[in-house]
Amino acid sequence: MDLVIKKNALVVPQTLYKDFGAGMGQFAHGVVRDQGDPDYFAHMRNGKAFINEKLQARHLQEQPEKLAGKWLYLGGLHNHFGHFLAECIHRIWAWHEYRDQCSGVLFLPNIKQFELGHHLPGYSKAILDFLGLEESAIRYVTQLTEVEELLVPEPGSQLFVAAKADYIKFLATLKLAQRLHREALPSGYTPKVFVSRKKYRMNGSIAGLDVLENSLQQEGYFIFYPENYPIAVQLKVYQEAEKIIFEEGSAVHLLELFAKIKADVLLIKRRPSSRSFDCVFKPRTKCYIKYIDVMTPPPLTSAKFADVNALSLTDLDNLGQFLVAQGFASAALAIPLDWRDKVKADILGYLLKNARLESPSMDEFIVGYLQSIDDFFQQTDNPA
Repeated sequence: MDLVIKKNALVVPQTLYKDFGAGMGQFAHGVVRDQGDPDYFAHMRNGKAFINEKLQARHLQEQPEKLAGKWLYLGGLHNHFGHFLAECIHRIWAWHEYRDQCSGVLFLPNIKQFELGHHLPGYSKAILDFLGLEESAIRYVTQLTEVEELLVPEPGSQLFVAAKADYIKFLATLKLAQRLHREALPSGYTPKVFVSRKKYRMNGSIAGLDVLENSLQQEGYFIFYPENYPIAVQLKVYQEAEKIIFEEGSAVHLLELFAKIKADVLLIKRRPSSRSFDCVFKPRTKCYIKYIDVMTPPPLTSAKFADVNALSLTDLDNLGQFLVAQGFASAALAIPLDWRDKVKADILGYLLKNARLESPSMDEFIVGYLQSIDDFFQQTDNPA
């Protein structure tokens, strides 16, 4: 993989109201590029440099801090679990090759979180440990900084772009199986695992999917709520599994630490057009199946990223038949006859949580939302 050494490099930190969470046109952080410098001096996503150079240039009017020595650039930090794994760890490969030459590594934290004393999300310390990066090596850049000598590695993987072959080889050197050898599995564990978003039903999921849990338990599945377990246990659960059914969600991104996944994987998507999880599974597993017969109602608000937390809908009878057809359940799989009642209860909960009745355009949003709900039940009550 590629790496550039730059003398007197200018590093622009994340800004208070820009960068992660502000949209693709609002990224300012990164290493300032001169002619001929690679795109990956900026944050990379979907094969493109995420940088607003005009916005970045505004910060170059400040007097930079001076940082002596040779340092390794690791990029911006995102506090969201999934985005941290998908976007913030994939330059660490270079630490294994160049650590003896460097004073440490540079991370660019979220300014709001940093000022509150939250330098690293709690879960991230365990992840960095598995990647071989000790917290004591980290220096946080929160002001424009001129670095005497900066090593800038390309990310081995990006959001929406599959990991490079050389990066997969690097992940294999981490020897996760060996390191997890003594880690205990949860009580009741079986090698058939259903990764549930039950606790996030109102924050991006599929309505009524809780009813699937009892059905899958009867099929011998271990129902796994990853947020209840340390990172090491989560990794052990996935490593030992033979079959995994995931609800689409951030938990999937922990698999980015693996070079290979031996389990057969089925992903129940809530956003059929999203490609981010394909890039996790395709380089790592031989069997990856997607269930995409899902309808996402229009959002209840015009807020940015409203679709990310949408409550999607699917015919659970069809989903059950799909699991059987793909070999993830037996023909005896029983979907409760009253699953529509659970779907309706989740829809009501979602409306109560997200409808902003004070908004002048709320009537329009609710009418569109309820019309799509009605269409869904018309189709499932009267299948073609």
